[in-house]
Amino acid sequence: MKVNDFQKYEVTLKIPYEDYFSLIYETKYLLEARLDPSRCFIANVAMYGNSRRKGVEKAVEWFQKEFKGVLGSAHKVMTVDDPFNEVSYDEDFACNDLGNKYLDDDTIQRVIFESDGDLCEEDPESESNHNNSLRRIKRRKKENIQLTSRLSQTPTGTIYYKMTEPVSRNGKRTKTTSVKLSSKSLEKALREVARRGLDKFEKFVGTSVGKKEKKPLSKKAA
Repeated sequence: MKVNDFQKYEVTLKIPYEDYFSLIYETKYLLEARLDPSRCFIANVAMYGNSRRKGVEKAVEWFQKEFKGVLGSAHKVMTVDDPFNEVSYDEDFACNDLGNKYLDDDTIQRVIFESDGDLCEEDPESESNHNNSLRRIKRRKKENIQLTSRLSQTPTGTIYYKMTEPVSRNGKRTKTTSVKLSSKSLEKALREVARRGLDKFEKFVGTSVGKKEKKPLSKKAA
């Protein structure tokens, strides 16, 4: 054990009755395993690491080396406790982070409560998802950043200009089009808008367009 691997994590294996005897057939023994009322053999093994993520990583490596596929995937039978409350919900919580997987039931219920409805437990019947893990109920949608009243930037950095132009001679009917810009900063985007003349109709919107102002008729002399 390394000097900085001072934190202890308890790994729990819950092995179905029939699968446990498959281990014996392969001459792999878990002497500490005990049969519980649900007819599953329960075994506990200690792992040490400087974080829960490291503890889980070592537990997975140990499981694969020890059982070599006899018990199937680790997430079907293995959990790792969270004695230091390292698994905690915030806006950046990553369900697929190794440090947030292989959760015991107490940790799952605590983090679901912390998420206030944002997380739920993975479907244990699904083959494509990990048991003993969490998932988001609703996928977070990344919104565009509004740079100005007409300029907005997508999460990937692309800037769009909301161009409004008249579709009637008197300018009372208009249409709005989002124009993609090549610029990646606000300063350059403003220059690009002016250079391309995308703002040429702004001052005309809502007023008469292309219509000359009529001069008042002078009264004829009596």
